[in-house]
Amino acid sequence: MKKINCILLTLLLVFSLVSCSDKPVGSEYFPLNKGWSWTYKSTTDYDGELETIKTELTITNLGIKKSGKKSFFVRRTSSNIDYYHNHDESGVYREALRTVVESKPRMDRDKRYVLKLPLEVGTGWREISRPLILLRVYPYRVRVGKDAQVPINYQIESMTETVTVPAGTFENCIKVAGEGSFTTYTDSVTGEKEIPMYVEEWYAPGVGLIKQIRRELDGDMIDIFNTPIFIGGNTVLELKSFKN
Repeated sequence: MKKINCILLTLLLVFSLVSCSDKPVGSEYFPLNKGWSWTYKSTTDYDGELETIKTELTITNLGIKKSGKKSFFVRRTSSNIDYYHNHDESGVYREALRTVVESKPRMDRDKRYVLKLPLEVGTGWREISRPLILLRVYPYRVRVGKDAQVPINYQIESMTETVTVPAGTFENCIKVAGEGSFTTYTDSVTGEKEIPMYVEEWYAPGVGLIKQIRRELDGDMIDIFNTPIFIGGNTVLELKSFKN
């Protein structure tokens, strides 16, 4: 009888541990659990006659890793970029990143929030981003502002969004919207121009980021002497599959 009780207790403990491990770590809307993985399809459309660019991105949680004296929750992309996250009573945030050519993580100057607490409509924060889509097309084509520091003001706009993506339909999603702008040089006649940037993100409970729309000079272009100086567009990131 004692042996049976021991077996039952062991099974209960095992099931309890499994149950706990399935709970999101960090945030219900941005899980950091080891082994969880997300695959997204990305579609970039430029204004004008440039072709649509379609790619795929996978992000996998590697679990807790130490760097120096500090521990981080590391997330790795399919392009071998590592993002170092943490969480506390203020929210979930990024603290460092490591590219494929770096041997150790490069620390961010400040916490870069993904979702800031409290999770309610009206909560806002400011983060630094950079242009990812905008192209200068005259006199030759090149991506603009790779080193630009663009402040983006984010705010939670809704807690009850229903969103459909290739991975399915998700209810009670958080919608986060952000906007900002940066100034860049055009030519000696016009001088500098202000370029707008917009971001919308949706996070599903128990899953994380399921959709993102990024717009840079979307639906517009800057013409100087009938020559398009900059062409903008938008990138849509949608969850294709999710494993936990």
